[in-house]
Amino acid sequence: MGKLTMLAAAGNFAVVLVLTTGCMIEPPHAEACVDWVRFEDPQDQFDQAALVIIGKPVKQDGETNMYGYAARTHLVEIETVLKGEQGQKTVLISSTPQTCTGGVSYPDGDPLDTNQRVLVFANKQDNKWSTLTPQQGVLPLAEGTPLPFRSS
Repeated sequence: MGKLTMLAAAGNFAVVLVLTTGCMIEPPHAEACVDWVRFEDPQDQFDQAALVIIGKPVKQDGETNMYGYAARTHLVEIETVLKGEQGQKTVLISSTPQTCTGGVSYPDGDPLDTNQRVLVFANKQDNKWSTLTPQQGVLPLAEGTPLPFRSS
């Protein structure tokens, strides 16, 4: 059994990946365990995201593979773009899965599996949008609620 640990850092954003391979008796299996950065507050989330929108998830639109886990991709209807370039009325965003969960992508639920108005903090990975982290990529934002950060 082999083990590889990798540390990637960009600005204040750091992710640790641990890849473990299984025995050769079974087909090869790889599980990535990510130690997610914890943002102090929504301002930190805003500062680290390439795209920040207010929107409403409309439907699930396929899946992609992230860190060896199935990540659900959602079509999100955009109400307002607060940061980043987005010329469309909708955007596809994948919910970053939790890792080290024995193959279960969302043990606490998929944060984009809602029909509520939300703030989405996203970055591009392999030229596709995904939430910043499993726990800090989506915040509920009821109509009339002030933004929890400075957007300028």
